Amino acid sequence: MKNSKKNKNQLIEEVAELQQRIEELEKIKNEQSVGEELFQILRINSPVGLFIIQDGMFQFANNVFRGVTGGSPEDLYGTKSLNLVYPEDRDMVKEKAKKMLKGERSAPYRYRIVNKDGEIRWMLEGVTSIQYKGKRAVMGHSMDITEREQAEEKLQKLYEQERKLRQELEAEVQRRIEFTRALVHELKTPLTPVLSSSDLLISELKEEPWQSIAQNIHRGASNLSNRIEELLDLARVEIGMLQLSPKFIALTPFIRGVADDVVALAKSNRQSLVVDLAPTLNMVWADEERLRQVVLNLLINASKFTPEGGEITIRAREEDSKLIVEVQDNGPGIPENEQERLFQPYHRQIDDREHLSGLGLGLALCKNLVELHGGEIWVKSQVGKGSVFGFTIPVAAPSQPEKNN
Repeated sequence: MKNSKKNKNQLIEEVAELQQRIEELEKIKNEQSVGEELFQILRINSPVGLFIIQDGMFQFANNVFRGVTGGSPEDLYGTKSLNLVYPEDRDMVKEKAKKMLKGERSAPYRYRIVNKDGEIRWMLEGVTSIQYKGKRAVMGHSMDITEREQAEEKLQKLYEQERKLRQELEAEVQRRIEFTRALVHELKTPLTPVLSSSDLLISELKEEPWQSIAQNIHRGASNLSNRIEELLDLARVEIGMLQLSPKFIALTPFIRGVADDVVALAKSNRQSLVVDLAPTLNMVWADEERLRQVVLNLLINASKFTPEGGEITIRAREEDSKLIVEVQDNGPGIPENEQERLFQPYHRQIDDREHLSGLGLGLALCKNLVELHGGEIWVKSQVGKGSVFGFTIPVAAPSQPEKNN
């Protein structure tokens, strides 16, 4: 009876042990089931490439990673991971893995792989150490950045092309500066004695036709000297070397003074010059010499294209804190298709062949000088009805107080 009771107790203990073992097995089974479910989720739903490498061999790769490599699970599992890496990048990838297994943290790195089709793809990868099936392993997450790398490569090539073009342009600008300086020097040097000699002849020769001949020589040399200065100024503007020296200018005496300089020219062409100024003009913040250059150029051009007995009018007024200056003539007018090109360098009107200076440089320089002052220039013209050339500049510079005349 005693032995029977003992056997019964033993049986209860064995049943309890068996129940515990069953529970442990069930727990292990559940953990394996959860692990398999987790891997299934990572394999199908992860937006990035995932893989597990153990002992240098692929143990797991999700669909995204296999899509990049072009391989099936059978092509990857159990194969050496470095076989997938581009040969020149293998040492770097191996070094990153070693540092990670030693516990060193590292930022994601770029490397290349060669997929099943032999295509080279760029990958951005990060790795971490995990326990996989009871052993240390490497888990990596990666993204295919081939398109980004190709775009950056193209961008770098474009940057390099732009750098070379900029260097070539800078060299060309420097050559142009040197050429312009040399040209001005070569042209101005022989002009100096011509101007001084013709000036002396004008003062000494009183009889005709010798005085007229001397005056023609002096006028031609002066025109040529002015064209050379315009060429030099235009070159300075184009390369950003022309600087303004602004100050406050009293407009009424300034414009009347410029007009007085053109009166003799107008009279010699049997033209009348009318100055029409607003009763009150504020002072303007500008470079006096450059502003004079603009106004004088417009007046001289108007005189060239106004017939004998014609009239030239210069007007000035203020509007919206801007000075507006207009020069009107009753010359032949300018065709509409020519007007757009008048302010381009080296452009001259088709009907302007008989005029030595033409409109080649003067108006282009005027445009640049006006724009340097923060203004704009324009032309309004109709064939047979004359032309109006006008420009605006701010009355006063920013932060400068306006002063009344």
